Amino acid sequence: MDDFLRNFISRKWNLKGLTFTFLDVLLSVCITGTGLALRSTVMEYTPTNTWKLCAILLEFALAILCGAIVHSYTGSRLRAFLTYAVLAIYPTVVANGSLWNINCIYYVILFFLGLYLYSRGNALLGTGSILAGLLIAVFRMRSWWMTLSVAYPVSLNRGWPNFYEIIGKTAFVELYDKVSLLILAGMILTGIYWFADKKVKVTKDMVLRLFLFAAILIPYFAPYMPTWAGYTADVAALIYFMRWPKRFYLPMLHLIVSYSAYACAINGETKLPMVAFSVLLLAMLTIVGVDIYQAAVKGE
Repeated sequence: MDDFLRNFISRKWNLKGLTFTFLDVLLSVCITGTGLALRSTVMEYTPTNTWKLCAILLEFALAILCGAIVHSYTGSRLRAFLTYAVLAIYPTVVANGSLWNINCIYYVILFFLGLYLYSRGNALLGTGSILAGLLIAVFRMRSWWMTLSVAYPVSLNRGWPNFYEIIGKTAFVELYDKVSLLILAGMILTGIYWFADKKVKVTKDMVLRLFLFAAILIPYFAPYMPTWAGYTADVAALIYFMRWPKRFYLPMLHLIVSYSAYACAINGETKLPMVAFSVLLLAMLTIVGVDIYQAAVKGE
């Protein structure tokens, strides 16, 4: 009997090229159960409907997808499983769907599906998936703005510690909200021009760097960003760390910023002033930008 159990536990199964053991399955079940238990403790705070339940399922699908992305980039089963395990219990992911019923997952998962398709060499479908996610995100953001335009004071910040925490979020609102979009578009177009002019090779690693950079950049300079604007960058920073472990601090710092933004929205205060988190985001944006520049110069 002991030999049977020992052999059963150590035996390796192969499913379409995916090798796993009984312990792998057991750990997956345990971490999934933990994720479900965490969500069950906060679900009652907002109405539970079909949209919320589907969003919870998609959150686990996102964790699996990101694990597949990490495996595609690193070839490491351990890092892929750790990615799934962390995302299954990620505080901001749990809060966004189960607690607040915001359900950003409906468009965020399309972003990462696009990244996965890029990593597998299908740039066309990857671009289409990301653009579809952007369209849904813009539509939902606009609907949210229209709903809350009366309830919120005139401010360039609606929860996310963006650049306007530094220069003043209530100053010249009507001017900055238009100029900021032009500045953001200018940054993106300048980057595209520089890549084209220098004939930078867009490798799989470069795509991941650009993905995280854009996920931090857009909500940082765009006006009226809500508390959950860092959702995509939270997840992308984790994948970035799994690919380049020396950047281990990026997901931790970004999660601190996101969690603090959530805490400020719920409690009305944080341990540090929001401008400190804005400066922290600027530092992270600079670090990823330097990574992109160095990789472009080296042709990586």
